[in-house]
Amino acid sequence: MGVVKRPPVLLVHGILGQRHLYWNLFASRLKGDGFRVHEVQLPYSMLGDIRIAAGRLKEKVEATCKGDKAEQVDIVCHSAGGLVARYYIKFLEGHKRIHHLILLGTPHKGTYFSFVLPLLRVAGQAKPGSNLIREIDEADAPDVPTTNFWSPVDGIVIPPENAKLAGPKVRNVQVDWMHHWGFLVSGSVYKRVHDALVGELPAVPSA
Repeated sequence: MGVVKRPPVLLVHGILGQRHLYWNLFASRLKGDGFRVHEVQLPYSMLGDIRIAAGRLKEKVEATCKGDKAEQVDIVCHSAGGLVARYYIKFLEGHKRIHHLILLGTPHKGTYFSFVLPLLRVAGQAKPGSNLIREIDEADAPDVPTTNFWSPVDGIVIPPENAKLAGPKVRNVQVDWMHHWGFLVSGSVYKRVHDALVGELPAVPSA
């Protein structure tokens, strides 16, 4: 049997994402396991508008598909990067390009931590009940296979249950005792993400 050529993996950062720093350990692990990995650098280190960032994500996906001669990509997002990916799927036809979406600690229903950063555009969009969150939730667009990791002790997504996601193709995975930034460095989380990417993550009830 030949070697299965998997889609390239794009890593999408959250607030204050710096290339080669934010995802350095995670990217190193993926490359060590044979994945083709690309980091997406969003405008203003993801301190600005999520809609604009979604446009940049689309550009990166198209460039990656062309460069890697791939029809689709897998995307792994942390924090607000997950909102960027969901906007891309809902409004910029991202569902055509995403093979599997993996989300780590994304404030799908917003987070009250946003009130600590009142001057940031992204913080206003990530508040519970914001126009952008309602816009994403109410949009009628095809879903993509999604594995959504969340933690009851996230510490940044407040309340933590706001990191859960509903949808016909969504699998919620609860990760106990994991802080918001721990998703990026935890070996156990990486193992689960790896298994999800290769289709070996055991079925779990939607949390």
